[in-house]
Amino acid sequence: MAIFYLCLAFIGAVGPYSFLGQFLMTHGLNFQELSTQLWASPVSSFFGINSIVASVVTLLFVFTEGRKLKMKGLWLPFLATIAVGVSCGLPLFLYLRRLNLDRIITADNPQAIHEKTVK
Repeated sequence: MAIFYLCLAFIGAVGPYSFLGQFLMTHGLNFQELSTQLWASPVSSFFGINSIVASVVTLLFVFTEGRKLKMKGLWLPFLATIAVGVSCGLPLFLYLRRLNLDRIITADNPQAIHEKTVK
C-alpha cells in the first residue's frame, strides 16, 4: 500500500502543476489574475474554498497524527500541502505513516517481518 500512496503523491503533484504551468505560461506570476480566476465563478469558488479547508484539515492531521506516532520528516507533507495541495501532501503523509507503522510493528515484533513476507 505504501507504493500506491507514493504514486498518488507523484500524480497529485504533476496533475495540478500541469495546469498551473499553463497559467504561468500565459500570465506569468500574476497573483491578482490568479485570484481573479480562482474566484471568478461559483464553481471555481467551490473548488477554491474546498481546497483551502481540505489543506487546513490535512495540515492538522499531519501534525497531530505525526506527533502521536513520533514520525520524522513531517516537514515533507507540510511543504507538499502548502506548495502543491492536498492531492500531494496527504498521500505523501500516508506513505510516510505507513513506513513508520511498518517500522514500529517490525521493532515490536520481529516475527512480523516473516509474516509480512509470507503474505
